[in-house]
Amino acid sequence: MTREELLNSNFTEDQLAEIQAGIEDGVDVSLYAREELLAIQMRQIRLGLLSGVQVSRYNDASLDWFQMEEIRIGLENHIDVDKYAKASIPYMKMRQIRKGLMVGIDLTSQLDRKPEILRQIRKAAVARVDISKYVKEGYNASQLAEIRKGLEKGLNIGEYLVIEFRGSSIEEICRGLESGVDVSIYADEDYSWRQMREIRIGLESQLDVGKYINPFFEWRQMRQIRLGLSIGLDVSSYARLSFTHREMEARRKHLESQAFNLGDEGAEGIAVGDISIVIKDYGMTAVMTCPEGCRYTKDAIDAAMAESNVVAGIDKGAINRVINTASKGQEIVIATGTPPVAGEDGRYEFFFDTNPSREPKELDDGYLDFVNVDWYETVEKDQRLAVYHPATKGQDGKSVTGTILNARNGAELKVLTGKGFTKSEDGNEYFAEFSGIIEYNELRGTINISETLVVDEVNNATGAVDFEGNVHVKKDVGIGAYICATGDVVVDGFVEACFIEAGGNIILKKGANGKGGKNLIKATGEIQGNFFESMNIEADVGIVANYCLNCEIFTKGTLDLSSRKGLLLGGHTIAEERIKANNIGNRIATPTLVVVGMNDRMREIGKKIQVDAKTVRGELKILENACEQFKEKFSPEERNSMEIYLKIENAIYTKELQLGELKEKRQKYVDRIKELMRAKVDIRNHLYEGVRFNINGKFWDSEPNYNITMTGSPNNIIITKN
Repeated sequence: MTREELLNSNFTEDQLAEIQAGIEDGVDVSLYAREELLAIQMRQIRLGLLSGVQVSRYNDASLDWFQMEEIRIGLENHIDVDKYAKASIPYMKMRQIRKGLMVGIDLTSQLDRKPEILRQIRKAAVARVDISKYVKEGYNASQLAEIRKGLEKGLNIGEYLVIEFRGSSIEEICRGLESGVDVSIYADEDYSWRQMREIRIGLESQLDVGKYINPFFEWRQMRQIRLGLSIGLDVSSYARLSFTHREMEARRKHLESQAFNLGDEGAEGIAVGDISIVIKDYGMTAVMTCPEGCRYTKDAIDAAMAESNVVAGIDKGAINRVINTASKGQEIVIATGTPPVAGEDGRYEFFFDTNPSREPKELDDGYLDFVNVDWYETVEKDQRLAVYHPATKGQDGKSVTGTILNARNGAELKVLTGKGFTKSEDGNEYFAEFSGIIEYNELRGTINISETLVVDEVNNATGAVDFEGNVHVKKDVGIGAYICATGDVVVDGFVEACFIEAGGNIILKKGANGKGGKNLIKATGEIQGNFFESMNIEADVGIVANYCLNCEIFTKGTLDLSSRKGLLLGGHTIAEERIKANNIGNRIATPTLVVVGMNDRMREIGKKIQVDAKTVRGELKILENACEQFKEKFSPEERNSMEIYLKIENAIYTKELQLGELKEKRQKYVDRIKELMRAKVDIRNHLYEGVRFNINGKFWDSEPNYNITMTGSPNNIIITKN
């Protein structure tokens, strides 16, 4: 098609833009330069031509652009698109079939299912859990999602399920099972999911939920009762159906403010004749004063006490001394109240180290000791882990006027949650379900025991290690070895050129030398080791070592080489937040590249967000233009009955959501950049020549210096003496 033919055609501006883009890309635009194709459909064909796929498989105007996209992505991933490349299959179903085929799961036999159901079937198949029973029974997508999540966590939810439960109700049951509470108390159709939540939280907090499990209490009433119980209040005065949740709240707050007060400090004094009695100390002390030289009978004193309502804690000895002795005009304490005694809060007693240090100590020679460190706490099967000592009730007090002073009952602690343990029948004792590594999180109130695979050594002869849990290698890891663990990896011996990946931390007690082969040490957590030579190291949290020589290093956190023998020499290091080193470089100026703060990885993330946003905005503009064209050509009644118009409207909504998500991503990216602008390098001892620094995009070739801190300003690198 010539330029003149294009200009004289009936193509819209957006269609012409897609054709022009194809010409610039060098693709055969004749394959899609057809007026019956919307610009957004043309774009999918152009993208397919750019990626080299067979666009004839979806170059059909009867397919909408979303369907075209699913077929194109399938072709690019070399899957059998014939299983779903049909105009009769909605794109949402296509997407689930395509995603399933990409991981070896064929959902085409269940095309009669809704796309949201197919999604749950696919996710369950990937997680290797069976939800087919619940699919057949007619559970909806939100219900299936919660059932699937529960099964993935190994929860025995089947006995508690009824199809009348909403997805959020099933979620509350799963949460209760995770916490180890008796969910049968609330797994009932009579409760809404919000009521279930209040009961679950009460059970987890070890409260007497019997005070509010009546299903006629609405969830906000339950909440007020639960809040009162959580601080030891006697809720019986307001835990009644006749009170609204607002009335309950008012009564709870009144009880809360009054229950632990001793009374009124400013009580008025009473005078009977010459005898004056004053009640002090919030009703806890009655003080009598008589004129000097006077004597009083017991009847006179009793009358004065009755008038001032002093009836409790009376000191008969003090009164007898007044009767038998002439007054000297001083104040005499004649009654003392009994103060309330608060109950003790519940507490846990642990039988393992809840906070192992994991910190290597510096030896006399200046090196960090990575061998003699308690990296983690191990427990044996059936080992007693903890005992819960329940809260005690408070002891009420009494003022001198006989007023009962309510004592605060002790508050219960939440039950410990997590995995890898069992509980005693009364729920107060915790035992290890199996041997493994135990971790306690005080903030979350969790105990997690993960199984540990202990192997002698790992090399090509022993084979690869792929384990869900922790891996402990007691000797060496040889060249070409492979270790992958979802938890921590600990190696007692030496590590050669190998591949180690951990979902937790990696600890190499004797260090690693990667000469002689490809290697990668990668951790979601922290990497610690005696030394690293010629290694590729990646850690999200941080890296700690004595020295790193000729390594490729990346961490989102801190590279810590600050021991007295700490050294960074050679290689390429990227530490996004900080480098702490004793020495960087050496006297012979070995080339060393150091990047701190902003780096190419971060720039690529920013570029991708920018490109994605530009793409979505472009697609949104095309859709909005198409929508306007329909509005110009057709009346509201006509276009609202046209499937293609309704698809365009839905697509506009979807693209607007995508733009919102990209905006959030962009904000997180900007916030991260602001953090990186504070990045710095601390050198405690020597900086030598030969080191090229890049701090937030500012470069500097080092000169000899000593005990400095380096930061990057908008214009240059700032060096300050420590």
